[in-house]
This record gives sequence, structure tokens and C-alpha cells, in this order.
Amino acid sequence: MNRHLAVRIGAAVAAVAAATALATGPATAVSRSAVSRSAGHPGTGAAAGPVSARETAADKALVTYVYKQLFTYYDTSVIDKYVSPDYIQHNPTVANGPEALRQLVENLKATATPGSGSVTTHVIAQGDLVLLQSNAGASATSRGLAIVDVFRVANHKIVEHWDTIQPVPATTASGHDLFSTLTSPQTDAAGPASHTAANERVVRAYVQQLTGRKDLGAVDRYVSPKLVQHDPALADGAAATKQAYADLFAAHPQYQATVAKVVAEGDLVAVHLHDQNSPSDLGTSVYEIFRVRGGKIVEHWAVTQAVPATSANGNGMF
Repeated sequence: MNRHLAVRIGAAVAAVAAATALATGPATAVSRSAVSRSAGHPGTGAAAGPVSARETAADKALVTYVYKQLFTYYDTSVIDKYVSPDYIQHNPTVANGPEALRQLVENLKATATPGSGSVTTHVIAQGDLVLLQSNAGASATSRGLAIVDVFRVANHKIVEHWDTIQPVPATTASGHDLFSTLTSPQTDAAGPASHTAANERVVRAYVQQLTGRKDLGAVDRYVSPKLVQHDPALADGAAATKQAYADLFAAHPQYQATVAKVVAEGDLVAVHLHDQNSPSDLGTSVYEIFRVRGGKIVEHWAVTQAVPATSANGNGMF
């Protein structure tokens, strides 16, 4: 975990998208425990109604397709077809509505460095939410940005978007980049859907006990001693994470982390948190992505962004 432990880095650029590519298969109903759009502690957010596995697969394909069209090819024609006229935006620098998204993409196209683009590494879908982790704007002269985007889909249209963005640093404490998968099996794809519920329970318990109760023993219970770490501020191993939280709690006794949303699929579980060092702190928007294998967290990625005092859309980041 961790992100508030690092220097809080601001951001610039947002990502948004939507598109359809219907998946096939049996329409098995699944719980949408991850779909709360109101902040709360793990497991306490209001859950939306059931959605079929086929619909979730369609939403995942839709978002992946349109994201690539918008941020790799700068093709804004997909906005008319796949983005809702009532599109709700949570990126603090972008206004609500599809026209603001169109202007963003056009601005990115006009200022893009030749040879740069957006490369998506992890895609996680649950219920009506689709999360993408990407490296945007990387080129021969720039390391680019680390971005996590979350999109909500309804009736084959993108209706809402959240993101968190940070510049990719020159070095990391672990020596690993912010995007790759290094644990076995070495694939960016989520594992079997049959593992989703159990892995989500592991991560929810870990987050609640560690950041809610400030119980450092949660690291021992839920994190592999050989944790592979992609948070740029932390070294590999559970011990480094445990020490970082011990230091955080000592330095900021009023620290609190509020869970805004959870998106889980297979062995990947993503948590969106609002971290605050005190109740008056504007805080940090944090996306944590965990890989769970055999009941233990074995790999971790994080993206952080300071919450600004104002927003172009008035919706907040959570």
C-alpha cells in the first residue's frame, strides 16, 4: 500500500472513454459490491443492483476500445456514439459533458510529442465499473504519466469518470517500474473470476484493519513477506510497508483513509481511497491495485494525486 507516504505529486491531464464491443457468454448475475459511488469504509458503501457477467464483459470491451481510440489515435468520433450527453466528470481539471472531453482529446493531440501514446497495462471490471491502469505520454524524451481511470457504464454508454494521475518518477525505491507484472504467472490479465470474491475479502480486510484500525499486524496477516512493490516510495517486502505505516501513524495521529470504491476481478483488486493526515486536510486521491495469490497480497501498484481546492466540474474526485 502507501502513496501518502511518498511526496504528493500533482497532475495535469485526464483520461476518459467509452465504446461497445459486446462479449458473449451466459448471463450469470454477479454482485456489484464494488459499485458504490458514495465514500465509506470497506464493505459499507451502498451496493448497486445485480448486473450480468456478460454485461460486465461488454462494458470492459467497450471502455478498452474507446480509451484506445481517444488516447492512442485521438479519434473523437467515438464520443458521439459512446459517451452519454449527461457525462459526469470527476477529473478536477475537466468540465462535465462530452464536449469538454472532446476538447481535452483535441488539446492532447495538438501538444503530443511524436511517438508518444498511451499504453494500458491492467484492466479490471466489476459490475458497471471498469478500471484501467496506463502509462500516458511516454516517449524517448519523457517518462510520461501514471494514470488510473475508472469509468461507469450504463446502457452501452460511458456515463461517469474518475481518475488519479501522477508523473512517472526517474527512480523507485524497489527498482521496479510502476506498471509491469513481475509475480508468477507473469501476465497483466486478471485471474479466474471464481477467485474474485475471496481475493476481494482479503483486500477489504487488509485495508480496513490497517488504515481504519491502524493495526500494523494486518501486514503480517495479509501481505506476503516477498511482496513485489511498484509504489515508487517503497522497497520490496512486507517489512518496508509495515515500517512505512508505523512512521505514518506516528507522524500523523489523526490520519484517516476513506474508501470511495473497490473494483475486483480475479486476482486483481483495486481500491480508491481518500487519504487525509487530519480532518482539515484536503488529502490525496489514491488508487491501490493489489494482486492476491493463495490468500496473500503478493504485488502492489499505486497512483496518487493531491486533491485540489477547486474543481472545474464541482463533483470532487471521489
